[in-house]
Amino acid sequence: VLSCKKDPFRADLSGSKVTISITRFEDMLFSADPSGLERYIPLWDKELGIFFRHFCHITGIGSTENPEFANRLKDFTSDYHNYLVYKRVKEVFPDLNNLNTELNSAFSYYHHYFPDRTIPRVITYISGFNQSAITDDSLLAVGLDKYLGRNEELYRQLGIYNYLLTNMYPEKIASDCMAFWGETEFPFNDSINNLITNMIYRGRLLYYTSAMLPEQADSVKWGFTGADLEYFNAAEKAMWAFLVEHKLLFNTDKLTINKYVLEGPFTKDFGRGSPARAAVWIGYRIVESYVKKNPDLTLSGLMEEDDYMKILNQSAYNP
Repeated sequence: VLSCKKDPFRADLSGSKVTISITRFEDMLFSADPSGLERYIPLWDKELGIFFRHFCHITGIGSTENPEFANRLKDFTSDYHNYLVYKRVKEVFPDLNNLNTELNSAFSYYHHYFPDRTIPRVITYISGFNQSAITDDSLLAVGLDKYLGRNEELYRQLGIYNYLLTNMYPEKIASDCMAFWGETEFPFNDSINNLITNMIYRGRLLYYTSAMLPEQADSVKWGFTGADLEYFNAAEKAMWAFLVEHKLLFNTDKLTINKYVLEGPFTKDFGRGSPARAAVWIGYRIVESYVKKNPDLTLSGLMEEDDYMKILNQSAYNP
């Protein structure tokens, strides 16, 4: 079991060490003289490439081609609220040494399991609480303003729901980064899009994230609390029986699927005491069972298997 602090694939990383260096774009942006922003724009466009364009899109600044672009970027950096957020980010993250250490380790595991795949460039930014991450070909960027801490006063002022605050703290960044990168590199790819294929796809991402951060507690890397995991372990049989009896596994309705696999205060059909994303955890258990039944399977073999029904059938899952 992955939660017992031992990587099931027992990786020897001696030949797979990776060194990540994190570019702090929020520092570049907020330390630049607003009156001379025009001269930085071509430099950032060249140095940061696709990231700079994505950043300007998600913050609503728009295209660098727009004649108003420099003024809009200036408005973003001189906005008092954005400045307060930047100041707060610098208080919470005066340096990124811990994150750097965690990502160096996680990407060393990644390189060990997927030696032919790209190690992305890592950039941090603040987006005015717009988007937690930006991923693209060889790019992984993370919005530090989404990880200031569960009790962050700015979040209270914004009225962010409690169930979202659970995972908005600094120690969550590394596992979120690996999960975002996993989704980018191994997108949902089954011809059948129903509840069970989504459960297995997302459960497999949990399994992959565990292999990237084998030393980290399940509650941190999966975003479930300790109480959530206790609930799942106790209710596994009942939850699975409910999905089977109500013929929900092969349901293709998007709203139904989302109800079971996305963030929320709880999983409605399992009762108010049930954590959200309960079906994703079941998906993880199915994947775990499939791996146990196939001892010669590599992690890359697992991640490249796009027939999720095959995973279900061969797992012989029966809680």
